[in-house]
Amino acid sequence: MSVNNLNTDPLTGISSRVLERDNRAGQFVYTEQRKEFSIRTKPFLNNTYGIAMNQNGSFTGTPDKIHNGTDNAYWTGSQISGTKVTFDSTVRANAGTKSVELNNANIGDEWQFDKGSDIDNTLYSHLTFYVNIDKDWSVGDSISVFMYDTGTSSIVGSKVLLEDYINEFDFDVWQKAVIPFTDLDISTDFDAIRMIQEGKNGKAPKMYFDDIQLEESNGSGIEFKVLGSTSEVFHVYELNFSMADNITAVVTNGTMQGLSYNQILGVSALSNGINIRRVSNDDVLFSANIKQLSDFFNAGMTIENSISDGTNSLINLRIKFVDPIILTGIPSENFLSLTVNDNLTGLLLFNTFARGSIETQEI
Repeated sequence: MSVNNLNTDPLTGISSRVLERDNRAGQFVYTEQRKEFSIRTKPFLNNTYGIAMNQNGSFTGTPDKIHNGTDNAYWTGSQISGTKVTFDSTVRANAGTKSVELNNANIGDEWQFDKGSDIDNTLYSHLTFYVNIDKDWSVGDSISVFMYDTGTSSIVGSKVLLEDYINEFDFDVWQKAVIPFTDLDISTDFDAIRMIQEGKNGKAPKMYFDDIQLEESNGSGIEFKVLGSTSEVFHVYELNFSMADNITAVVTNGTMQGLSYNQILGVSALSNGINIRRVSNDDVLFSANIKQLSDFFNAGMTIENSISDGTNSLINLRIKFVDPIILTGIPSENFLSLTVNDNLTGLLLFNTFARGSIETQEI
């Protein structure tokens, strides 16, 4: 049985009903959207290249080589805690004959690569290395990567998670992890790089690291951004990628699109990838790397449109978010970004737009 009561506003004298049913009470009200919105589309922009993302963002200059399984003598590898790292494993290698093997580490196991002298953080822009996961990576496994100062025994910048920069469930292949210094929040010098097994679900993975190095800033990484603003709140509901190339994009009998999963239209799979980041209040909340068309699909994107004139073809990829990404606040600390780390000049067109709505007023 329900009981009806009245709730009266003492200022206006207006009453509303309070209903009780099954020992639960609630006010009987009309619902109306409290905020009003205005539809908005914003492009990912670079100050030099505008919206044109088909640029050459390849690394140039001379890298500082850190470790390659002791095929060469670079930085010194050592186990800080635990016993699960072999720094001169001959089981498999990306290049040469050796790599660094991590075999079923325990949570908290930590290892480092120490240069023995300070690195000027302004001379480099990315940490890169190759990873080969042999087996046993499962949901809940996690490895952090960060810079370290052995002199002060302190972390330099911030930790990032390795699984944000590779496909951790792609076994027995060498993948290249590309980690920008901006993600690592590097602003001071350091002399070592450390990794920690942060989490595991059952047996931790057996995996290998090779060709670890710091990349010079000259010519590396072209970043395109959608910025937050202190004067508005932008609700991003979807991202739209458009790209074109001089390929026909159809199979001979016309039964499906003639696109290769391991390319981006006519461009071969990228070595470094397009890095996608969500930064809020200067913290990286999300980071992922796209190297080929299948990576777009794995991230939840779908082909919305595709056209071809028999010579050139264009596709449009879209990802919708269950809940919007809210962009607001100081622009330098709140943004979405796409960083091109390879040569994409083979594409005729490549741009990306964030679509959503701007809060205009509250009712």
